[in-house]
Amino acid sequence: MLSRLCLVCGGKRGKAAAMAVVCDRHGYGKMTEWCHASLSRRCLLAGSFISVPFTQASVSYASELQGYLSRVFPPAPEPILFPRKALNQPFAVLLMRSAYETVDDLDFIPMNEFQKAFWKLRASEQEAYNLQYSPLKPRIGDVTDSLYFDFISYSQFSTISREMPQGQQVFKEYCEDCPDLYRIVRRDLSLADNSQLPTAFLIRTGDRIYAGLKDGFRGFQFGAPPPLAPGASLESITTAVQKLLDIMVDNGYALKAMVYDVNDAEQSFKVKITGPANLWGLTSLAYRRAAVLNVYDCMAIQGLLRASGLSADFDLSTSSSGIEERWVLSQRPEGGKP
Repeated sequence: MLSRLCLVCGGKRGKAAAMAVVCDRHGYGKMTEWCHASLSRRCLLAGSFISVPFTQASVSYASELQGYLSRVFPPAPEPILFPRKALNQPFAVLLMRSAYETVDDLDFIPMNEFQKAFWKLRASEQEAYNLQYSPLKPRIGDVTDSLYFDFISYSQFSTISREMPQGQQVFKEYCEDCPDLYRIVRRDLSLADNSQLPTAFLIRTGDRIYAGLKDGFRGFQFGAPPPLAPGASLESITTAVQKLLDIMVDNGYALKAMVYDVNDAEQSFKVKITGPANLWGLTSLAYRRAAVLNVYDCMAIQGLLRASGLSADFDLSTSSSGIEERWVLSQRPEGGKP
């Protein structure tokens, strides 16, 4: 006899369907239509008690479900064991500092509390990270070391992602130069909804990274390309993107980065990043469904495009060796092709 627990929500209003037990609200046997929110621990546990008739169709559904679960809950990231480049210190600091200053700019948490949360997360995960890479040893505190940068960057973005959903509107923040050693901070009303914070963070961080690469950072000049002129062709755009990526590679961001598969008809192009310094962290953040990902090259590219009066959407995937991206321009410069 089939259990009457709903496979989706665990409710007891279920009826025996041909392939699964589901409640009236969730319909019958719609395994491929579940949303991420439905796959809670409760429904997975409930599903473990369900009896399903063993038929060829059930095997097909089981395979489909397994594929879906592997996409929703991808396997935990493996350590990156191939050699990666050392980062240029000003470049590494630019990436980390851009994110930090954006957190401060968005005013959703006192920076003294953010620093404390950041430190606690690093301390709680550092040992496990070190063991994962043993016998290799990250050089703690040295952002030029790709092993350490990967971890510290992950820790920063993980902390940001944890704090955004509970962002504060008004708070006291430590201020060394203030008479009472604190100041009252109020968040911009245009960003009152915490769900707006991830997008605002990625935009502002990307603008900071691009500005630093273009105008220099702490006395170091990187030489990034200036914004494109109105009416620039897709070839000019992708050439500028490649120059930007070359600068990031030269400063240790990755072993290699290239723009390819440029498609004028679709106004699209692809980017392949091999051996990036943030590969483990990016994969880990994606695995944990973080609110923001440390996709530094994507943020920098979008910074360049915004400065040029352009916008673009991108899809991203990671592999054991790097990052693959597909970009589609959604707005052309004035006078450019539609």
